[in-house]
Amino acid sequence: MGAGLMEASRAGRPAELPSMPLPEEEILEGVPDARCLFTAESADEGASAGFWSCDVGRYEFYFGYDEFVYLVEGELTVTEGERTFEMRPGDTAHFPQGCTTIWHVTKKMTKYFVARAPYDEE
Repeated sequence: MGAGLMEASRAGRPAELPSMPLPEEEILEGVPDARCLFTAESADEGASAGFWSCDVGRYEFYFGYDEFVYLVEGELTVTEGERTFEMRPGDTAHFPQGCTTIWHVTKKMTKYFVARAPYDEE
């Protein structure tokens, strides 16, 4: 048998998320106002989930962890090297650990994410 359900939450997305500013060196264009609310975390603190939003702007982001994204609202274009794709509400994406992306948000966006830090194999 598995461990079972350890934690559940019925809290919906709040009207406004707490501020989580982007580092200035990552901002390429505009003044994007980033916000985040963590809604769940694993017991080992290696996995987390929550809502993240950002205003219109362009910024670079390095993923030091795996992240799965569901776009709740907004529009953006994501570029990784030579690959570019657009995201609209309802779209999903996986950003593997180690990738560097450019996010160009053209309409204020909110995503729901699940992120997993690399396992410590010691």
